[in-house]
Amino acid sequence: MNHLTRTRPAALPIVALVAALLACLCGEARAQAPAPTPTASPAPAGGARTTRKTERQGAFIAEIEDDESDPVITMETDWIAMRLYPQAASTVVRFVFRPTQNEILEPTMPKNMASDGPGGGLLQDNVWEQDWRFQELRGKYYDYKITKSGPEEVQVVFETKLDGWLMTKNSGIKSRLLENLIIRRTVTLKQGTPYFLFDLDFATGDDDAKLPLYWCHNGARINLAAPDHMLRPSDLGINRLPTPTGSDFVYNFNHGWSAEVSPERKEGVVFLMDYDYLSFLYNCGVTTSEWVYDNLLVTKRRPVHSRIYVLPTMGLEKVDHATEHFICQLKPIRADGRLRLQYKVVSSYEKARKITFVPEVEFNLLDAQHRKETLAPVEFTDLSIEPTTRETTLNLATSDPLKIRTTAFIDLADGKQITRTFDYFHVGDYAMGANITRDLKSPVALLERAKQNPYFPVPEADQKIDRDQFNVFAILGNHSRVLKLEDAIRAARPDAKLDVGYHPGFFVSQTGLTDFPYDYDRLFKYRALVLNNSVMDIVRGVGLFILQNYIQHGGGLVLGGGENTFGLTSYNDDNPIYKLIPYAPGTTIVQQPSRLNSPATDHPIFQGVDLSDLPWQQYVQKVTPRKELPAGAKLRVLLKAGDEPLVVEYNPGEGQRIMIVLALPFGDPAQHPGQTPLQDWPGWKKLYGNIVRYAGHDL
Repeated sequence: MNHLTRTRPAALPIVALVAALLACLCGEARAQAPAPTPTASPAPAGGARTTRKTERQGAFIAEIEDDESDPVITMETDWIAMRLYPQAASTVVRFVFRPTQNEILEPTMPKNMASDGPGGGLLQDNVWEQDWRFQELRGKYYDYKITKSGPEEVQVVFETKLDGWLMTKNSGIKSRLLENLIIRRTVTLKQGTPYFLFDLDFATGDDDAKLPLYWCHNGARINLAAPDHMLRPSDLGINRLPTPTGSDFVYNFNHGWSAEVSPERKEGVVFLMDYDYLSFLYNCGVTTSEWVYDNLLVTKRRPVHSRIYVLPTMGLEKVDHATEHFICQLKPIRADGRLRLQYKVVSSYEKARKITFVPEVEFNLLDAQHRKETLAPVEFTDLSIEPTTRETTLNLATSDPLKIRTTAFIDLADGKQITRTFDYFHVGDYAMGANITRDLKSPVALLERAKQNPYFPVPEADQKIDRDQFNVFAILGNHSRVLKLEDAIRAARPDAKLDVGYHPGFFVSQTGLTDFPYDYDRLFKYRALVLNNSVMDIVRGVGLFILQNYIQHGGGLVLGGGENTFGLTSYNDDNPIYKLIPYAPGTTIVQQPSRLNSPATDHPIFQGVDLSDLPWQQYVQKVTPRKELPAGAKLRVLLKAGDEPLVVEYNPGEGQRIMIVLALPFGDPAQHPGQTPLQDWPGWKKLYGNIVRYAGHDL
């Protein structure tokens, strides 16, 4: 990282602490202060040393050292004081929001990054393909450079490059999709703003596309006397921990934020992240706030940029919605046969001249016919870090549960108006205690969930499949080597070139695909792709989109059978790629000794294959054709195992070839004398090689 260099001048000055803040950092004071203290400075992290004192004004940044002579970056404004450790993956390890004078990171021992404990600190880098305890980013030193030194703004840029290990550091297995991935972190504090910016940039350090499952980990303690509450938005309502209905993993998130709040202290931290790239939200109970990004396709032509806002709050007992313009707590209150909606709102990172909330209450949710009433609007002006409370009333008796939709009309300083809408599910005194009906499966009401819109690349207009060479790419799941697929592909033609991405074929924690050609320049050099015993979602949404484009441009696909194919391991059947597959989700594999039969001998795949003594399979895979195939699509069974299809050709459109091979290497040959297994049949390699060649328009 030649453009980012660590500089080590003599330690820069820090002013003396005011007594209240010093006591806070020593764990002696945790009371809320009435206002920010512009010149107060918390004690340097880890007993950081300085050599002289001086007055300073505005935003401030410095390089100092802790008692262990490790470098520390200290950043301060009139609102925030924070510390970052370059040698601990540039994690934020001390954080004080000055109005509350509450150090939220010190109790989590954030410097203990090499242990099996959760590790404290804000904004730790991780990739899901690696075990968080033993991954290469844990405790890694990041190069850094201070790029802005105040007084209006301070900024430091950190950078590292991944070795690309899977599972653990030095595991012996690397993923080409992680290797040489550059992560650049830019941390910015602006004077006069009660939040900080965290910019993430991902770039490739070579010519290969990268696709990390980036995972941001935050460990903080706002209140040492009682558990903090973790709040995540979902299409069933706020998923809250600790509650009986809360859960660690939230896959049905419907907005790009999460929050950690102490109801007792009425303090919290709100994280706003990129909704389009979320895979799931996660909290390890009430000890960490985390989220995982998906579809972060990084190519040489197109690096990826994302921004995370970290916003401290005070005066809120909970968070029910957060946007760039406001953070809101909503509390329905019943009194005198009426419903009062109390909105408590604080500012976010973008200013607004006025915000008008218009609530709509939907009730009688347990009846066949729901009712809706629109309430009188409430207005907010001059929002700040201190809450503003407004109420509106429904003068009508209703029973719980309720669905409340709030439309926020936001008037900007330039005269423009934008809208933001959020739903709230109110359980109230509903007997089930959650958004669920008495069948214990169906929700009472689903809240609005916007469609994600990540960047998916499209081929250039003149890009075509390269058929001058015989290049094949394969994703090989379990049992592929038992079937000798690699040997068969390499033997198909003397000049055959095979590249392989390995994977168990199903989704498991911390297991990554070792390779896939996510950039069209590389992808279109392959005449055929082979996916064997692998749920197609392994390549994730962006990969499915790319694969669909590949097939529609004439690239061949060989889809191999197994327990992960056609949905024994669940997949996203809503993705358009599955409309190019002739079999419906759901498959069964049964022990049913069956001899191969009924070869379509006129088909090119049987050229040079001796069919006089066909082999056996001890297990067969039962598949169900889709009820409706695209107009003009052709489906032909070329070889059977008993009564079930074994080799199938499917042509969803003109010039498109998909070959399906439901080969299963299960069963002990010693228990079935005289029944040659498919993988040991002398004609198997030739037949499979021909299938791949045919898919690639080479036969």
